[in-house]
Amino acid sequence: MEQKLKNTLTWITEHNYLLAVLVAVCFIALTLSVGHYSNETIPGNLDHNARYLSEPGTHLDYMAEWDGVHYIHIAQHGYTDDSLTAFFPLYPLAIRTLMFAVSSPLISALLVSWACLAGAVWFYLKILKEFLNQDHIGALQGLMLFLFFPTGVFLAATYSESMLAFFGLGALYFAIKGRYLGAGVMSALATASRPDGVFILVLVALLLREAKAKLWQIMLAGAMGLIGIAGYAIYLWAKIGKPLDFINAQKHHIKWMSSQFLTAFFHSTTPVALILFALAVWAVIYWWPKRTSFAMFGLLFALLPLLTGNFAGYPRYLLIDFPLQIMLLNKFKRSTLGYAVVLLLSALGWAYFTMHYVAGYTGGS
Repeated sequence: MEQKLKNTLTWITEHNYLLAVLVAVCFIALTLSVGHYSNETIPGNLDHNARYLSEPGTHLDYMAEWDGVHYIHIAQHGYTDDSLTAFFPLYPLAIRTLMFAVSSPLISALLVSWACLAGAVWFYLKILKEFLNQDHIGALQGLMLFLFFPTGVFLAATYSESMLAFFGLGALYFAIKGRYLGAGVMSALATASRPDGVFILVLVALLLREAKAKLWQIMLAGAMGLIGIAGYAIYLWAKIGKPLDFINAQKHHIKWMSSQFLTAFFHSTTPVALILFALAVWAVIYWWPKRTSFAMFGLLFALLPLLTGNFAGYPRYLLIDFPLQIMLLNKFKRSTLGYAVVLLLSALGWAYFTMHYVAGYTGGS
């Protein structure tokens, strides 16, 4: 019996798609369990903007707070207000498409997020195993640092983070293999998912260059990647005559290009955001002599507070800073105690964000 169990586990770990589904299901179940406990014990935020109130009978409404409410609204009713154009269209479009088969907008949104999460886990495992020379244990260790990143709850909530992770990691995988068409397609889907999807274009270009791709292949992949955000701009142009309104809409949430970094550093942030900012800078320094593409990608995230003028949403954005998590794996995987401490601290941060998100007190800031 014990030998059969070992053989089964070995077979699962050798098949990334099965392992990805298993890990995703376990992570979702754990997130829902913590969320349900928090929902029953912590008084919820009374701000109606923070809560999804349209489907109380589903018992999973606590997984759709803040931005999640907006995404579901867009899926149902479209962009009824200019401020909503800050939310890119692919995620709500996927929700709306699934609603032809699933009547509940909330369940549709969750299913889209969970499917993308499984896809992101699959690519993460392949990248760690095939290109970063991790064995099965090392790959799972790295994956845990991704899932239990302090803001990992947003991978299982009605947010577009899991979708960007799926397409971003897919673009990374194809770019490392030098498959510029696949990288271009995944990049286009990433830029249609979130505004920070444009960061993926930089990573893809640098990875293709490291893979010795030809200049025209790199340029073609970049042009394909721009289709997502360009298509959204064309849609806004046709609908409201403002192709770049998604930039203006961000002003309702953050202060783009305000260059108020010192003010933000001292007055508009939290200790968790400062710690994560320090880790982002550390990751840039770590990768610079080893893999320039990872260093430049991480630098974009490290510079985000300079662009926005504050740290609003910063911990959530860093969830997609894959080089940061991989750096922590490389630094601590050889020390059982060191890795355990890092994972424990990260998991405690994850539990904190999960419980506060469910109660409606944070949308990722």
